[in-house]
Amino acid sequence: MSIRLILWCSLFFALGCSRGETVLSVTLNTRNPDTVYVGTTGGGFYKSTDRGVTFQRMSNGLTSYNITSIAVNPSLTTILYAGSFGDAVYRSIDSGRNWMIINTGLDDNVGTQAVNAVVSNPFISDILYVGTNHGVYKSMDGGGEWKSANMGVANRFVIALVMDPRDHSILMAGTNEGIFKTENAAKTWRLVHPETKKWAVNAIVFDKSDPNIVYAGTNQGIFKTTDQGNTWQPQNNGLANRFIVTLLIHPEKTQVLYAGNQDGIYKTVNGTESWAPLAGSPRSITSLSIHPQSPEVLFAGTTQGLYRSTDAGARWEKMKLR
Repeated sequence: MSIRLILWCSLFFALGCSRGETVLSVTLNTRNPDTVYVGTTGGGFYKSTDRGVTFQRMSNGLTSYNITSIAVNPSLTTILYAGSFGDAVYRSIDSGRNWMIINTGLDDNVGTQAVNAVVSNPFISDILYVGTNHGVYKSMDGGGEWKSANMGVANRFVIALVMDPRDHSILMAGTNEGIFKTENAAKTWRLVHPETKKWAVNAIVFDKSDPNIVYAGTNQGIFKTTDQGNTWQPQNNGLANRFIVTLLIHPEKTQVLYAGNQDGIYKTVNGTESWAPLAGSPRSITSLSIHPQSPEVLFAGTTQGLYRSTDAGARWEKMKLR
């Protein structure tokens, strides 16, 4: 999740966010996706091992209970990383049972602000990136020490941070002032196109079948590039509300995407040429996740809790975190 929700939910009562109920992040274990991790405001971290039917709260060691983002170590999935609003970054080496702060090298002002995104390198698992309210930081040793990786993107709210699925030296950062890209593992960043500077970018997803295709969810709608960011085209046909909070792409059918915002969930089956709202979907969407082996199973984090669909979004049920 990102600063957009932190800003909203720092005003809990103004926008209906309830402490312990608002789900900021939903992440599935990469090797066993029946295991679901959930980060909330005020309630901390929750884990399910049965596709979300039952959950256990696991917050031992957390001193901030506002968990904004969760990443799984791709080589050893018992190691988890969690970004927070309040204490920067945590690590667990026992699948979430216990947590410790890993903030060495992060500026003091980052530690008291939001870590909006955590990225674990699937090629070299000890390499981590975090997107913060003060740019990007990088660790080469699994979070033992962090160093600024901000050249070109310093002092911006990095809301979304994603890695090219085929080239770990390429990352894109969605910020409050456009989309930035690195092609040298965060040594330097550049604005991909001047037009994007007008956007607050809340979500970015790569098409894994063709990483030249990238989608961005922004405060002005959804945009698509087919040349890795050099040019962007609006993809807003059917969107009644263009303030997009989160985007999700189908793991097999890459023409199928889901978009979430305050109104609910929209779906496209034609690569964002047109969108249609999912009737009966929950509202006030904060995050979306999909089961990679059973993509009819979807999870939606909202300001009112966690919802699950087992039929590709046709019907939804609220899941109990407690």
